[in-house]
Amino acid sequence: MPESVAPVPVDPRLAARFTEDLLDGCRVLAKDYGYRPAQFERMVREHGGVEAARLLLRGEGTAGGFTVLWEKNQLGRSSEATMLREEYIDLFTPDELLLARRRLEEHGFDVDAHLRGLAEPR
Repeated sequence: MPESVAPVPVDPRLAARFTEDLLDGCRVLAKDYGYRPAQFERMVREHGGVEAARLLLRGEGTAGGFTVLWEKNQLGRSSEATMLREEYIDLFTPDELLLARRRLEEHGFDVDAHLRGLAEPR
């Protein structure tokens, strides 16, 4: 992944909301699907959600948890999908967002449909 010229300044409140959304996703996965992503949860708590997402993006291939989410048809709960939500895109560089999108699309996930679904009133 190409490095950005300058790091993205992070709004601490927005970063905290991103972290909480990732942790909420962990709780839903444990409750509804019997899958507890303990290593990911630990990483998010240790580094914060933004840095944890960046670490996963820089890793080779995909994390084991990403594969489990793919198998359970729950990629919308991945850190990559969460990064692409409108409210969080300012936390990441364009290169990071592109990599997140590509990883999801390579696994057959319709990113645009997912994001449209989030934007629709419930």
